[in-house]
Amino acid sequence: MELERELGALAVEWPATPHFRLELARRRRRWPLVAAIALAAIAAVFAVPQSRGAILRFFDIGADRIQLVDTLPPAQERALDAGLGVHTSVALARVFVPQLLFPPLDPRPSLRRSGDVVSFVFSYNGKPVLLSELRGQDYFLKKLVGNETNITRLRVRNEGYGLWLTGKPHIFFFPHEPARLAGNTLVWQESGTTYRLEGPGLSKRGALDLAKSLVNTP
Repeated sequence: MELERELGALAVEWPATPHFRLELARRRRRWPLVAAIALAAIAAVFAVPQSRGAILRFFDIGADRIQLVDTLPPAQERALDAGLGVHTSVALARVFVPQLLFPPLDPRPSLRRSGDVVSFVFSYNGKPVLLSELRGQDYFLKKLVGNETNITRLRVRNEGYGLWLTGKPHIFFFPHEPARLAGNTLVWQESGTTYRLEGPGLSKRGALDLAKSLVNTP
């Protein structure tokens, strides 16, 4: 019952069901063929036992890939600001991430860059929080999540949905760095950019409020 367990582990805050109007007159001839192809593909996938167990083992949010595993490999716990790359200016950071978001802080946090990923650590409610930003759809950020980490789908800001990870620490792979343990994390995509908020003391409500407060200012 591997698939049933994975379905039950995923908490989803579904939006209201939208209303659709089908244009049957135009598509009546194409529908049987499309349906047949889709059913054949689904049947082929479920015919392979390994595929049945892997269907819900990957969750992609922009440039972030979350993989469900039965057993987490060894990883160390490190400071949030460890291995974030070289210090960079706001102007250069915007070359890599045009939609660069900041919390409403003065002065701004010091920016770091590793490859195409721009990151910075700042204080929120007296505790450190890491925000990493990456434009594009390539998988540069990866997480391994075990059975004791909860994944919740929820609305973030104005454009859509993200994933909230809480519970037991998961494993996070940052570019050019060894795997490390990561705590509560909110990840979402907006305007073609992936955003990742992580903080050991970050609550879901706090993460959502913080995400909504981010601004793209000159």
